[in-house]
Amino acid sequence: MIYDVTNAPYNAVGDDSAADHVAIQQAINDAGTAGGGVVYIPKGIYRLQAGLVVSHDGIILEGEGRETVLRHEPAENQNPFIPLLFSKPVNTSKPNLKNVGIRDLTIEFAGAGPPSAGGLQMNGCVDWFCERITVRGNGTGMLGSTTNGISVAYWSSDGIISGCVVEGVSKPGIYLAAARRVTVVGCTSKNNLCTVPAMPRAGAGFQLGQAHEVSFIDCHATGCAVGFNIVCLGEYGSGTVDASPAPSQTSFNVTLVSAEPALFMERLGIWDPTTKRIEALPVESATLVSPTTNTWAVTLAASNTQVIEAGAQIFVNYDPYSNVRIIGGSAKDNYVVYQNPAPPHQEIVAGYGVFVSSLQPGAVGRDIVISGMICEGNPGAGIVMAAVEDAIVQGCILRNNSIGIQLTDVGTPGTGALPAIDQTRRIMISGCEIYDNAARGVHLRSVEDVILQGTRIHRTKDSVQVEPIRIDRADAERRKTTNVKLRDLDISGYTFHTPPVIPASGDSDAVEDGVYDLAFIGSPEGKLYAPPGSRYLDRATGNVYRKVHGWKKTDWMASLVAHHASEGSGTTAPVNLYLMPENSVVHASVVAVARSEDGECAVYRRAVGARRNAGVDAEAVGAVQTIGTDGENNAGWGFDLIVQYNYIRARVTGETGKNVHWLIRTEIDVHTV
Repeated sequence: MIYDVTNAPYNAVGDDSAADHVAIQQAINDAGTAGGGVVYIPKGIYRLQAGLVVSHDGIILEGEGRETVLRHEPAENQNPFIPLLFSKPVNTSKPNLKNVGIRDLTIEFAGAGPPSAGGLQMNGCVDWFCERITVRGNGTGMLGSTTNGISVAYWSSDGIISGCVVEGVSKPGIYLAAARRVTVVGCTSKNNLCTVPAMPRAGAGFQLGQAHEVSFIDCHATGCAVGFNIVCLGEYGSGTVDASPAPSQTSFNVTLVSAEPALFMERLGIWDPTTKRIEALPVESATLVSPTTNTWAVTLAASNTQVIEAGAQIFVNYDPYSNVRIIGGSAKDNYVVYQNPAPPHQEIVAGYGVFVSSLQPGAVGRDIVISGMICEGNPGAGIVMAAVEDAIVQGCILRNNSIGIQLTDVGTPGTGALPAIDQTRRIMISGCEIYDNAARGVHLRSVEDVILQGTRIHRTKDSVQVEPIRIDRADAERRKTTNVKLRDLDISGYTFHTPPVIPASGDSDAVEDGVYDLAFIGSPEGKLYAPPGSRYLDRATGNVYRKVHGWKKTDWMASLVAHHASEGSGTTAPVNLYLMPENSVVHASVVAVARSEDGECAVYRRAVGARRNAGVDAEAVGAVQTIGTDGENNAGWGFDLIVQYNYIRARVTGETGKNVHWLIRTEIDVHTV
C-alpha cells in the first residue's frame, strides 16, 4: 500500500513554511501498523522540527527525486536531532529491522546537525537499501557539529547503498560504523569539513570501522579530509578480570569501567604480549551478575588459547574490520584543514586518498583489497596503510600526491598505552602506476613481508618524486623493514645518481632479507643496498649484477659484456671492463671471442686479481693467468688484461687490413671493506 504524505489524513504541505514532521511520521506509523508499505513524499521542501523514525519491518520511504527535500530545522533553543532514523528500540537484544529502504530524496541541514550521527541513520537493519539519496550540509563545518551524512551502525547487514551523494557534512559522508555484507556503489562524497580542533581528519568522504565483508565500488571522494578512511575502532569500553572467583581458561568475571549494554559483550578481546596485539576471545556467553558494579560472568569456548589472569585488561566489543574492498573510483584533492587560533585560522596541513589505520593500540585490520582506483592531488599520501595485514593494492594510479603509497608500522605508543608494535605485514602492491608525486613513489616504514611487483614508478620532470622507493623506520624504537620482494619494476625518469631503493639512514635502515630483481641505470656497486640473492640489470649496458652474500651496498658480483671493433688496425687498444670501487679486492674472469669478416676467429680466457685502497690507484695482485689454451686461427691477434687507472682493462690487438669484432664477457667477484 502507498501512503502519500500530502494526502488526507496527513496533509503535509512541503512548501518550506510549516513543520511537516508530524504528518510524515503519522504516515510512517500507519504503514508500520498495517505491516509495511511505501510512504510516498512528493517533491517539495518539508521542514522537520523533530526526527522521523522508522521502527517497523517492510517500510519503504520514497521521494520524487532529489527535489523531495527533508529540511532539518530545529525550533529555537532546540537541540539538533537525527532527521531520519531506521531502528527498532535498542535493548539487551540486537535491533533487527527487516526489509526496509529509502530512495529518491534529499536530506538537508540548515545549520548544525546531531553529534556523531547521520542525516540518515540505519541502525540494526537487515535486508535493506538506500538508493539515490542526497545529504547536504553547509560545507563549512556545520557550526562546529560532528554529523555524518549516511551512517550504518548496530551490526546492520545485507544492505546496499547506491547512487547517493553526500556534500558538506562535518564527519564522514558515508560511514559504515558496524556493518556486515554491505555494498556501497556509485556514490560521491565531497567537501566534508570538520572544524572541531581535535578532529582534523574526521571529515572523511567514506569511512568504516567495525565492518566486515563490505565493498566500495566506483565511489568518489573529493575535497574531504580523507577520501576513504578504513579504521580499527577497537572497542567500546573495557574492564579487568576479577580475582574472585578465580579465573580459568574458560570462565572468569570481569568488571567494566562504564555501563555497557549486553549486546556488546559477545565480542571480547585480551592483550597478548607475545603477538603484541589484542586477540579475540571465543565467547560462548556473558551474564550480568551485578548491575551495581557492572560485573559480568563470561564463559569461553574450550578452544580458547589465551591466558586469563586476574587483573588482565578485557576489551568490550573488540571487532577490528576485515574483508574490505575498494574497487574502482577515485580519491582526489582531499585535504585536512587545521583550525589555528592565530592567523591564518584555517591551514591545509595534509590530506589522504585512502587512509588505513587503527585508533586502538593492538587492534589490527585484515583482508583488504584496493583495486583500479585513482588517487590524485592529495597533499599527504595517495594511500597510507598501518596496522593491517593481508592487503593487496593492484591496478591503481597514484599521482600528484606527496607520496604515492606509504606502508608503515604504528609509532611509539604513548605513556600508559599498550606496547603494540610490529603490526603491519603481508602486503602486495601490483600493477600500479606511481608517478609525479612530490616526495617519493613508495615509502616503507618498519613493515614486514611486502611484495612490490609489475609496477611503474616514474616521473616526467626532475623536480618531483625525488625518491623512487624509500625505506626507513616508523621511529627510532621500531624494527627494520624486513622481507621485501621487488620484482619487474619499471623505474624511469631518473639518472644513475639516484638509486632505485634508498634506505634513509644507510645500514641502519637497509633491508636484510627478501629479494630484489631490478633494472635501472648504472652500476649498483656502492649505491644499492639489497638482500642476498638479488639481481640487478644495468639498462644502459646490459650488464647483470648479483648479490651472492651480504645486504650492504657493496660486493655486487658482476657479469659484464663489452664490444670492441678493431677496424683494419693492428694497433693494441685498451677496453675498459670494470671500474674498481675504493677499498676493494676484485677477481675478474674474462672470456673474449674475436671474429673477422673472412671467418677467422679466436677465443681467449684470462683471470686477474686486483686491489684498490682509498686514495691510491688500483694495482694487480699477482700475474694475469691464462686459463686453458687459447684457440685461434690467426696468431697475429692478441688479448691480455691489465690494471690501470683504477680499471680492469682488456688490451686487444687486431690485424691491419681486417675488421675484427670482439665480444668480451667479464665475471667480477668483489669484496669491499
